[in-house]
Parts: sequence; C-alpha cells; structure tokens
Amino acid sequence: MDLGLGDGRIPLVRKGAAGAAGAAALGAAAAAGKALVDRRSARIGRQARRAYRLSPDETVPDGVRRMARGQIEAAIELLSGHGDREAAVHETRKALKRVRTLLRLARGDLDPQTYRNETDGARQIARRLAVARDSEVMVETLRAVSERFSGELPLDQIEDLRSRLLAEHREAQQRLDADDVLLGSAIRQLEAALARVPGWTFAHDDCRALTPGLRRVYRRGRRAFKAARREPSTENLHELRKRAKDLWHAAQVLRRARPSRMRKVRRGAHDVSDLLGENHDLALLRTEALRHRRELADPAALIALLGVIDRRRTRLEHQALRRAAPLYSTKPGAFVKAVERGWRKRMRADAEPVAA
Repeated sequence: MDLGLGDGRIPLVRKGAAGAAGAAALGAAAAAGKALVDRRSARIGRQARRAYRLSPDETVPDGVRRMARGQIEAAIELLSGHGDREAAVHETRKALKRVRTLLRLARGDLDPQTYRNETDGARQIARRLAVARDSEVMVETLRAVSERFSGELPLDQIEDLRSRLLAEHREAQQRLDADDVLLGSAIRQLEAALARVPGWTFAHDDCRALTPGLRRVYRRGRRAFKAARREPSTENLHELRKRAKDLWHAAQVLRRARPSRMRKVRRGAHDVSDLLGENHDLALLRTEALRHRRELADPAALIALLGVIDRRRTRLEHQALRRAAPLYSTKPGAFVKAVERGWRKRMRADAEPVAA
C-alpha cells in the first residue's frame, strides 16, 4: 500500500527534524534553567551584600561600608523603578534611617566632618520625600481611629474631615507622581553618597569602631526614656521613639554579638518604636482635626474625636513606657561591655579551626 512515503527516506528526515526540535527545546529549557539559577544566585548574593548585620568574616569598617552601600543602592533602585512611587518613597526613607543609625554607631571612629555631611545629607533627602507619606498617614490614622472607636464616634459627622484629608493626600500623591525633578535630585544625591562610602575611614578594625557610638545611642535612649517618664509630652515621647528606633537598628547590626540578648533588645526597641509611632501619628491627627474643625458638622463631633484620640494616646504612652523600662534598665557602660565581650567571643569561636 502506498502511504505516500516515497522511498522511505522522508520518515528519517522527519525523525531528524523532530530530534533537532527536541534538542533545541532541551537547549532552550537548559538556558532558561541556567538563567533562573543565575537570577536566584544574583538575588542571594545581593541579599548577602545588603544584609543589615555584621559578619565575623569581615572587619567592622568593611561591614559598615557594605551595609551603607546596600541601603543606598536599595534606595536608588526603589526611586528609579516604575512601581508605586509612594511605597518606594516610604521604603527609601526607612533605608536612609538605617544609614543614619550606621553613621551614629560609627561616629566615634569616623572623621567628624564625614559624619556631619553624610548624616545631614541623608536627613535632607528623607525630608524632601516626606510630604506624600505624611498625608497618607493622616488618612490611615483617622481610618484606624474610626474603626477602633466605631461605637463612640459619629462617623457621618467626621466624613467631611476624612474627605478633606483624603483630598490633601491625593494632591500630595499627584505632586509626587509628577515631580520627576524631586526624584531625580534625590537619586543623584544618593549616587553621590554611594560614591563617597569607600572613603569612610576608621581608626579601628574591630568592635572598638562602634562601641563609642553604641554607648552614645544607648545613653541617649536612656535619657529620653527618663525624660518621657518624668514629663510625657509629645516632644519627649517622639524623642524616645527616635532613640528606640536607633537602638532597634543597632541591635540588628550587632545581632551576632549576643544573639539571644540582641533579639530581646530588637523586639523591645521595635515595640517601643511602634507604640510611640502610633502615638505620634495620633498627635498629628489631633492637630489636623483642630485645623480642619470647620469640616466637622457638629462641635460635638470634634469633642468626641479629640476625646478618643487622647484616650488612645494615654494607653499607648503607658504601654510604651512600661515596655521601655526593662529595655533601658542597664547602665550604658555595662550594656556596651556585654556587647563587646559577646562580639569578641563570637570572633574567637568563628576563628577556631573545625576538627577533622
């Protein structure tokens, strides 16, 4: 029967074509697999370079410079991306706070002019980027308050205030989205800061490069805690929040010195920072409510809103001060010496050869 196969060579050609196609598919799959592996490897390498903690296999100055580069590089990537600009700005400001903590830790060993210039530069960039984020916080804080006290607040009477805050946030967001000059300037400043990091010089290669700064960070936090406990004003509580955030980041950097102790410090400082962050947001919302009091349909609505804000702030204040008490119970010298001992012990343990 003639099946149209001719002299029988066509099936061989088809088989060869199929083999070539299969080989090509396998090659493409292999290439795709290699690309995936390469991307994963690059991501893991990037994460390692940007890890916000000192490693025993690097000198302390090398570690500080590596962490600073990692945070600045991350900020540049965020602001250069095409995603949500508001989220990028928020994450950039967090990265800059980590850089500023590194500078505070290294302050005792860094050139004073370098410390001042880099700290001021990071602060200025963060402030210029703050407008849209701050307006969003007001909207979210009012929403959280209205949900928490839904049984007490006349929601229909604060709707106009919510609409006003939302409109202000949208305007700030639109300005941010349209302001390529602002982001471009921030990126250029970050690139310049990144280029300066290799020039950061230190007097010591070991933990002594950070211990004076750590002592200062802890001492300032302890003083802020005592001041806030003595007079829990908005200013004093906000200062304690900033100092607790510094200690939180410092404990991240030095986590390997005393892992269990640093974990407790990190958690405690993070909790204090969060509690006082909400307290500060409520203080700003209170100011906004008074500024926009005409947006409230009834004076009773303003009284109710201010009342629940003040009650919530009092509770947060008590929780934060209670949480901060054990965090700052140690004297600065003793706290730093314990970290120093832990770091040296860790370095010795990692330097010991593994038994065959």
